[in-house]
Amino acid sequence: MKKFYIVCLHLVLMIWKLIGVILSLFVVLFLIEFVYQIIPSSPVEMKIEEIKSESFFMIDYDNAPMYWENLRFNHNNISYFIDGSCSKVRREAMIEAFRMFESKTKNIYFYEVDADADIDIECSNKFVEVGDNLFAAGEGGPVRVINTSHFKIIKKGRIFIYDDPRCDFPIVELHELGHVFGFDHSNDSMSIMFPYSRCEQKITAGMIELVNALYSIEALADVRIGNLTAIKKGRYLDFNLTILNDGIIDVFDVNLSVVVDERVVKVFDVGEIDVGSGRIFSVENFKLPSRNSVVADLYVDKENAVRELNEKNNVVRITT
Repeated sequence: MKKFYIVCLHLVLMIWKLIGVILSLFVVLFLIEFVYQIIPSSPVEMKIEEIKSESFFMIDYDNAPMYWENLRFNHNNISYFIDGSCSKVRREAMIEAFRMFESKTKNIYFYEVDADADIDIECSNKFVEVGDNLFAAGEGGPVRVINTSHFKIIKKGRIFIYDDPRCDFPIVELHELGHVFGFDHSNDSMSIMFPYSRCEQKITAGMIELVNALYSIEALADVRIGNLTAIKKGRYLDFNLTILNDGIIDVFDVNLSVVVDERVVKVFDVGEIDVGSGRIFSVENFKLPSRNSVVADLYVDKENAVRELNEKNNVVRITT
């Protein structure tokens, strides 16, 4: 009986030793894997896969020449200020031009303010020579423009009136207002954008169609990722990028999400981005879920918290 107990004891000790060896082996393997995961390796440049999206608006410019395509204010209610240098008759002609422009279009509205207007109007009696015995009756155009990849946003327009109205119709005032909205001179002698004024000139159907098309596009932001570079060092990721706003208006509360294996692993708060501007974003030693992670998606505004012109250009994929 004693022998039996001794054999059993030896057997138990052997089992415990075996368990100890197995546990030690697991600990060693765990430590090797742990060290393998955390130790950076030689940098590997990641490939960038950008999603290409089609143009989200189509506008015909054939019937109304403009300085630049997609030139517009970023709002439809446009303010104006008429300087005290304008006589009563010039002031009334300018207001009538605003009224007529507004009545011809379906989504442009004007209102007068005392300062900080979208369009400033000044008057002068100076003569501006434009050719042999020809003098400008006025000047006008956008004086401050923000250029994005989609639009040229007018931030300020200015009009100078040099002569009193010579027609019952505010030809000169409408001509200069057309320049503020980006219209160039026309070869159509019956258009108000013809270089030389005639009392029978009118706002053309092409101008009206173009203004209505441009201003029917809802004024929204459009954020996207640009200039992205990324390097993977084992389990760690370094990336540099620019988050751009190519839309019509400023955007607030932008975020950047890092998605690995279809799981959001980190959300960065980017904040506000003005229209036509960008934020440079740089991250070093970002810890991936695994050293074997080979794909990461970077999203701006992943949860669609911000309404945008184009919500199909918000993600860029990086792969080894």
